[in-house]
Amino acid sequence: MRFFVGITTTLVGVLCFFVLEGCTVRRVAFNDPITAQELEFVRLDKTTLHEVVERLGAPEDIVLDTDQLVAEFQWSTARSASLNLGYLFRLISPVSLPFTLSGTGINIERVQFVCDKNLVVHSYFFGRTDQHALIEFWPF
Repeated sequence: MRFFVGITTTLVGVLCFFVLEGCTVRRVAFNDPITAQELEFVRLDKTTLHEVVERLGAPEDIVLDTDQLVAEFQWSTARSASLNLGYLFRLISPVSLPFTLSGTGINIERVQFVCDKNLVVHSYFFGRTDQHALIEFWPF
């Protein structure tokens, strides 16, 4: 009986090793986050967009409307994890076929500055897009 427990434990350990070998986790950040404390220098109806750009860098997007301009700064975090179950075939085959279960989440945040034609900041606000979550089965 102890012999079978030892073999079972060994087989489970080897199986876990091959499954975990095909496991990957990644996190990528784009641009530095902008906090409310970093925007304390902004005085509405006095601070210009040029002063904002000097402190924060270039905006991601600028939209010009008839009587106002909107400058948008973005930052995001992307996380992904995957498990390649094809690694299990290494036990019985010299070729490991990819059979991947993966998930990805993208979180995009932004701050927008609304300026007049003279590029004086009248208001700003923070926003967040919906978190995008994807689960993919590959090769299907």
